[in-house]
Amino acid sequence: MHAGAGRLGAAAAVAAALALLVAGCGTGSNGSGAPTTATTRATTTTTGPAGTWSKAVPVAPGTDLSVVSCPVAGVCLVGSAAGQTFRLLYDRVTALGPPVPAPSPQGVSYLACATPGFCAAAPNLNQVAFYDGTGWQAPATIAAAQGFTAVACTSPSFCITIDGEGNSFNYDGRGWSGNLGAWGAANQISCVTPAFCVAAEGGPSVWDGHTWKQPNNADAAGQLNSVSCATTAFCVLVDSNGGALTWNGQGFSPPTSVASEPPLAGTNASGLTGVSCPSAVFCRAVDSLGRVFAFNGTSWSSGTLIDAGHALTSVSCPTTTYCVAVDRAGNAFFSS
Repeated sequence: MHAGAGRLGAAAAVAAALALLVAGCGTGSNGSGAPTTATTRATTTTTGPAGTWSKAVPVAPGTDLSVVSCPVAGVCLVGSAAGQTFRLLYDRVTALGPPVPAPSPQGVSYLACATPGFCAAAPNLNQVAFYDGTGWQAPATIAAAQGFTAVACTSPSFCITIDGEGNSFNYDGRGWSGNLGAWGAANQISCVTPAFCVAAEGGPSVWDGHTWKQPNNADAAGQLNSVSCATTAFCVLVDSNGGALTWNGQGFSPPTSVASEPPLAGTNASGLTGVSCPSAVFCRAVDSLGRVFAFNGTSWSSGTLIDAGHALTSVSCPTTTYCVAVDRAGNAFFSS
């Protein structure tokens, strides 16, 4: 991403438009059901090798935001470890409330949006809930599941999950089927089509539309934290040791060191915590020190510090000109 004058102006305009900030579970703090508004505007930016980013936008102050998923530029869903979800738009943040009546024990660390009107979240040990663009439907219980650890969707007619014991289930638009036999718990799944997904597990595993292939020992240096696939021939996985490895359609490369510094003291984040690749020549990865790293198809940049003192937990880039990252202090950061 180039930080030219036009891009700087666009980033400032997007950031300045973020005026409605809500930190609740479905209603504003005034108790009326209407979102609470705030006047703080994110007009300053940080520019570095990984692009131009807005200052922190407080979505839910003090809340551990664990995942963000943006199906298109300007529309994102954010989940918290406490079980809250929030919809982020260009000009506002609107609370949606949790996918279950109260914050779930597991939170909403597992969330994926295929379109602005279709998202899936795993809010509890054996439940999956769908978002229809206006609110969350009642969660479906999958009795055989043993604690979901990841979910991914390509459309309203395909989602796939993996639980903590390596049981995998898929959704065909009507209901769930499984067990499809994964090889262990996954931290994240990324799917390009119903016939191609990659799971970040103890080792990466590939879904071919029927089965999960047994993972190889592609990364012995760290725990795989996140995966993003732009095509069936290009995926990036990042790990707790600050390394990144790629899939080329045939196999996985050895990890490349991207961020080697130790994590922030007192956090349970480690190394690179999230990655998003809308194309094979554009990726953004975030780490536990509050930095963003850029991949240009050949190499990784040095880090751009956008969140000093906090661990970034997740990033989502639906296009090469729009990304959103979130942190453990309840903030979002926008790059456009």
